[in-house]
Amino acid sequence: MYDVMAGYRVIELSLWTFVPSAGAVCSEWGAEVVKVEHPNGGDPQRKAFAGPHSPPHLRIMVEHVNHGKKSVAIDVAKPAGRELLLRLTGDADVFLTSFLAPARRRLGVDVRDLRQGNRRLIYARGTGHGTRGPDADAGGYDMSSGWARPGLATELMPESATEPPLCPPAIVDLQSGFNLASGIAGALLRRERTGEASVVDVSLLSSGMWLAAPNLLAASSGQRVLGTTGRLDPPIHPMVNSYPTADGRWIYFVFLEADRYWEEFCRRAGREDLIEDDRFSSAEARLRNRAACIREVGLITRGKTLQQWKEVLRGNEGPWAPAALVTEAIEDEQVQATGLLQAVKTDEGLVPVMSSPVEYDEHPAGQPARAPRVGEHTEEVLSALGLTARELGRMHDQHVIGLDRNDSGLIQDG
Repeated sequence: MYDVMAGYRVIELSLWTFVPSAGAVCSEWGAEVVKVEHPNGGDPQRKAFAGPHSPPHLRIMVEHVNHGKKSVAIDVAKPAGRELLLRLTGDADVFLTSFLAPARRRLGVDVRDLRQGNRRLIYARGTGHGTRGPDADAGGYDMSSGWARPGLATELMPESATEPPLCPPAIVDLQSGFNLASGIAGALLRRERTGEASVVDVSLLSSGMWLAAPNLLAASSGQRVLGTTGRLDPPIHPMVNSYPTADGRWIYFVFLEADRYWEEFCRRAGREDLIEDDRFSSAEARLRNRAACIREVGLITRGKTLQQWKEVLRGNEGPWAPAALVTEAIEDEQVQATGLLQAVKTDEGLVPVMSSPVEYDEHPAGQPARAPRVGEHTEEVLSALGLTARELGRMHDQHVIGLDRNDSGLIQDG
């Protein structure tokens, strides 16, 4: 954990992956993040992804986007629960939510509601489609709002494919969460300088558009859209491309400075003859004869296995990488050196999590804390507001709050 947000308090009222991941980043940066969950089971992601019948690879998501937080179980739909939330936000720095405008208004937790008790409160919202336009109040997940709608799915669909690719798990969710955490950091900086509290908005749609910006901008100006071309018609030149190996794997060459890297590649590949070949002797020639160049390089790369190419290209100046399987990526020496791969100790044993990509002062974030059980910190946090044990017990009996009073992570029913 870093200390860049130490001393700041974030109250999070959010569900699933996108916005909770922003809270996890803030926690990793040193903020105290209090996740407000419903007493009956908490964030629905817990039931969907961490229930007794959930696949283990989905249980990881709950831990990844909630590690380092505190959990307070409050039913904010009840007047007494809403009052508790208002008290929590009364001295907080940030309120973080994934609830859409109709739900925020219905619950009385919109910007104006919370600012009445805390004018310095930064209000951060994560939505599917933003705060304007016909779909501002429509819900969304990353596969629909951040992957399909901005054009990412079709842009990553090869011309020879008959169906678009599915969205990799939470890929736009997690990017959007990091965007939102960055927006919060900027808002805190602005407040320190001016005293003004901001409303911060990030949507899955806006994050998907940011990721797809080169092609969206090309399309908006009537230019050629780069992503719709195939391997045999590269938009830049043949050596910014992927090539097959003898064992059915793939290598990506990213030789953007084509003439700078071509000779070294030919020498390492044992094909010095191609350096003087008139068809390939310059970047212009290789682009003009791209089909022939791609066929020639493809024949070369098919002559060795991926492992052999790793040896041949070790230390190569031109950027390249194998198309790694995720099981290989986690064993990659360079990936290991980043320190981003971590494990937290939970009630069920060690669970892997990934630290956020920002590093401060040349050292990794270090060991993160686990995700909390539902309502694990209800007593601690609410007692700090001045509530007595008797008051907490009465609210528990009225199902306003949940108290984690056993080792199983289950909330007592009262």
